[in-house]
Amino acid sequence: MPTVNELFDLRYGHSLELNRLEVSDAVDAVNFVSRTTRNNGVSARVSRIAGIVPAEAGTLSVALGGQGGAAQSFVQPFPYYCGRDVMVLTPKGAMSEAEKLWWSACISANHYRFGFGRQANRTLKDLALPSRNIIPSWVAIAAPDQFEGADKKASDVPTPRLEAAKWTRYSISDLFDIRKGKRLTKANMLPGTIPFIGAIEKNNGVSAFVQSALHRGNTITVNYNGSVAEAFYQPIPFWCSDDVNVLYPRFTLTPEKALFVCTVVRLERYRFSYGRKWHLERMKMASIRLPSDADGAPDWTFMESYIKSLPFSSQIGSLRDVRSTLEIDQREKTSMHHPRKASTQGRLQSPHTLMSEV
Repeated sequence: MPTVNELFDLRYGHSLELNRLEVSDAVDAVNFVSRTTRNNGVSARVSRIAGIVPAEAGTLSVALGGQGGAAQSFVQPFPYYCGRDVMVLTPKGAMSEAEKLWWSACISANHYRFGFGRQANRTLKDLALPSRNIIPSWVAIAAPDQFEGADKKASDVPTPRLEAAKWTRYSISDLFDIRKGKRLTKANMLPGTIPFIGAIEKNNGVSAFVQSALHRGNTITVNYNGSVAEAFYQPIPFWCSDDVNVLYPRFTLTPEKALFVCTVVRLERYRFSYGRKWHLERMKMASIRLPSDADGAPDWTFMESYIKSLPFSSQIGSLRDVRSTLEIDQREKTSMHHPRKASTQGRLQSPHTLMSEV
């Protein structure tokens, strides 16, 4: 099995301190890579520093220490500066981007070997990696650029200022009909294609896939237990646990409005804890702050415009496409099997069948 230093040339990064640099959003700003495990290791963008050449694009950054960051590796697509305890790895031979991503993942898989008291600075070079002979075939055909352009905005309108101090409080129960989820034990959880929403803080709340739905799509789920106040937009029918409340809109909800509201709801988490749940009755009495129009009503137009002005907002349309496809398929299926009742069928008739056809 090859070691890291057989595949890469290793050198220490710049060992810069972010608090001594100028954070910048300028076009010529440079990524600052630290020991963070998020955002591809980039913790800020900073102004160029005279006399210091950024690390080359296409190299790997590897955190050597830090709380939770040791041996975390990322492929850096742009030139970058390094914070403390970051190693720069340059391939010794020709290597595709997909191969770099593979080796980066292999290095990160050794994260468990290190900790706060055992850094990777001395042993990284000797770290054994999988043999080239067992590299999965999909690495050779992977297309890392398939998400090229995903960060585009849905609108060219400049991002407006939020001015949250001028926002108005609205009762959640005035904006939404709040309903409770239903317990589904693992013993009764049959594998399927319907999202099961648990009280977790990631993956849009999806913790499993089951065979039937309890709630319709185009709603918002809010955890009242577990990761309290974590809110997610659900574009398609789903089942959620009894640790989750579901917000059914009393207005025309769009993905953009929902994403704005979810962010605002998450800001309420500081009010709750393990001993103070955000249960159904408490949520009905709660309120959130939102932008308002001249008439004092929620300014949904502003909220949609704001979301559409953000990076990656061009991808929100995919949520709308999925929901529309489900609704069309459901109407066709309902009309086919129950022609006389097509106009009165509930939206959740046989959702597991619909999902399997999408």
